[in-house]
Amino acid sequence: MNKKNLADLVIRQSEFKGEIGVARADITPPPNIYARSWGSALHDAAEGIHRPLFVTSLFIRGGDPQLELYLVCFDLGWWYDQAHEHEIRKRILDESGIRNEQLITHMGHTHSGPITNLQNLERQGGHLIPAYRDEIVKGAVAVIRESKANAQPAVASWADGRCNLARNRDLVLDSETFLCSVNPEGPSDDTVLVGRITDAKGKIIATMVNYACHPVSLGGGNKLISPDYYGAMREVVERDTGGAPCFFLHGASGDMTPLRSYESDTAIADQNGRQLGYAALSTLTGMLPPEQEIAFDRIEDSGARLGRWSLRPKPASTVLKATVSDTELPYVDLPTEAELLEAIKTCTDRPLKERLERRLMVRHDVGDGTSRKVRTTLLQIGDAFLVGAPAEPYSIYQVEIRKRFPGHAVMVLNIVNGNVGYLAPAETYDKPGLYQIKISLFRPGCMEQVIEDTAKSLKALEGAHG
Repeated sequence: MNKKNLADLVIRQSEFKGEIGVARADITPPPNIYARSWGSALHDAAEGIHRPLFVTSLFIRGGDPQLELYLVCFDLGWWYDQAHEHEIRKRILDESGIRNEQLITHMGHTHSGPITNLQNLERQGGHLIPAYRDEIVKGAVAVIRESKANAQPAVASWADGRCNLARNRDLVLDSETFLCSVNPEGPSDDTVLVGRITDAKGKIIATMVNYACHPVSLGGGNKLISPDYYGAMREVVERDTGGAPCFFLHGASGDMTPLRSYESDTAIADQNGRQLGYAALSTLTGMLPPEQEIAFDRIEDSGARLGRWSLRPKPASTVLKATVSDTELPYVDLPTEAELLEAIKTCTDRPLKERLERRLMVRHDVGDGTSRKVRTTLLQIGDAFLVGAPAEPYSIYQVEIRKRFPGHAVMVLNIVNGNVGYLAPAETYDKPGLYQIKISLFRPGCMEQVIEDTAKSLKALEGAHG
């Protein structure tokens, strides 16, 4: 048996040192805005507020040559089409004065938020949508400017923990019954990746919680605007960190749901959030101090021979780099606009009509093309990677990327800089009744190709000189 080299016995955490600033603004909509996210809902307009909604900006400056980047996180659901996302994005860029490549937008993906596309203006509460879109832009511009103004020397550190809130949600009962429901036997990813940002004195100025679980604690019976579980999660974490803003980074959750899902009682969303919040705090508590590692130090003779480990300085990486990974994905066969319009006209089932209307928006978005370029946003932040997919990939996406880059903390985010819907593994297409497959835009093999292209681009980014 080969003797271990004691100098190799080191445990360290991924870190980045640069200038970091944070800012948050309230973007809670009017309590009676149009908010129909569920086909099963019996209401169109919300009837109140469970918890406020926020937009939060993380400004990062560093690298050589220096980059300035903004990660802007919205407590909103999703963009309904490219035109919707592009209009909001263009206004934010124009009014903030930053460049397109500097802005990384990310949706928390609550399913209990306001609906912000303009197709619903004539419905109850729809008249409030245009003014609310203005508030979204106003809030984003404010936090972009404020986060840069708040920039200071800081160290970001990452560590991973575990939380079993998320469960597989592809439940197949028989050859004809496919449910979007907790599947007790299905695989799940329980990784919670926690980031901690400290100032020059070691004080926590922000935290990040990256976790893959659909924010669907609340379903069609809920009538309140809510960030779902991550509202309570943030409250728990912020209470223990002196009020430092906590960023929720929604992971690859295409097949993940809370154990308690689709409920009407907001107390369930808070319960789910506390579960994740305490898991995040547990991870945060076990982290090493910034810019330190722990290494094997000496052998101490006692009743047993004890191996003693000690902290020692470890300067954080100052690398900051950005790139994109493009993948051309072929579409599945989609119904024509005329076919969808005819189906909507004759449909009397409200949940089915809701699905048809969403499919029509997709049809408009797709146009006459047969494929689409899907652009993934990639950052190297010190020893960590941020992978931002403009989609809702299955959790195997983040599992596989993390497996390929074991020496790095890898934050995987969905709905970044747009949204093209679900990316599912090829074998999932053998279950055509699954919701994610029924509404997917792309043919089998889409996820596997995105994984390969993402890994290839990350490898190139890692090896590139700043």
